[in-house]
Amino acid sequence: FRQTLGTGLMGYGMAMNIAKSGHQTSVWNRTRSKANPLSEFDISIAPDAASAVSEADIVVTMLIDAQAVKEVMNTALPALKKNAIWLQCSTVGLEGTLQLAAMAKSYSVPFFDSPVLGSKDAAEDGSLIVVSSGPSDLKDTVTPVFEAIGSRIMWMGENPNDAHRLKLVMQSWALSVTAAVGQAFALAQNLGTDPDMFLSAIKGGAQDCPYAHVKGAAMKEGEFPPAFTIDGAVKDASLVVAAMSQSATSSHVMQALHDTYLNTAANFDGREDMGAIFRAFKSDATDQGAIS
Repeated sequence: FRQTLGTGLMGYGMAMNIAKSGHQTSVWNRTRSKANPLSEFDISIAPDAASAVSEADIVVTMLIDAQAVKEVMNTALPALKKNAIWLQCSTVGLEGTLQLAAMAKSYSVPFFDSPVLGSKDAAEDGSLIVVSSGPSDLKDTVTPVFEAIGSRIMWMGENPNDAHRLKLVMQSWALSVTAAVGQAFALAQNLGTDPDMFLSAIKGGAQDCPYAHVKGAAMKEGEFPPAFTIDGAVKDASLVVAAMSQSATSSHVMQALHDTYLNTAANFDGREDMGAIFRAFKSDATDQGAIS
């Protein structure tokens, strides 16, 4: 019996694919209406976190930040049955992961630090990359759940943060690439150059990157349906900055990116996809719509 706590942008697709893989699945979400459509996949919608996890063998958390996970698991952990396992998939940072692992330990609950790489589409089609660290003797038990939500599993070790370190490295790259594409598109348009020529110039060469074409297409249209939100980018950029500080890595560039994502959220709509950072780079232009 599998339980997913959190059915937002990522958790919805993850729960759906766990159920589609044949696992008896229950979910809980603070806003029940967001979880209700999952009932068509024979998923039970629980009224609260405690009752949701009471019969679960494996609990998956996919929530916005460490504080949200703490609040939910403060209720859920006492209700877990003996030998239940916690797969913590939210991006919560190094300090947050240690705090959550300590919560699990206080209830003798095995804890897997298991952030995922990918966005909404990957969550929905089951092609996430799962980065996980946890007790090696339980890997075979949790692998079927990871195989349901992902196309690949990267085992990083047994300790909390063994997995999260790589997750933050990957987020530093994703945040940087998205901002770089937004900057290039805005500069091209403001200089009167067709931004499509930027994508054509990098296509097939050493500078090419599929991510640039995905985000560039949204920037061209001026439409940013969320695959990963600006608000999420602000949160993750702050976690990356904290990791850089902790590891004596210069955070000047990431801090600037954090501030630019934050500016985008404040002046536009933080619920849009992170590619909307294009709007911040183009903020002096009068037209914030589609590229002509």
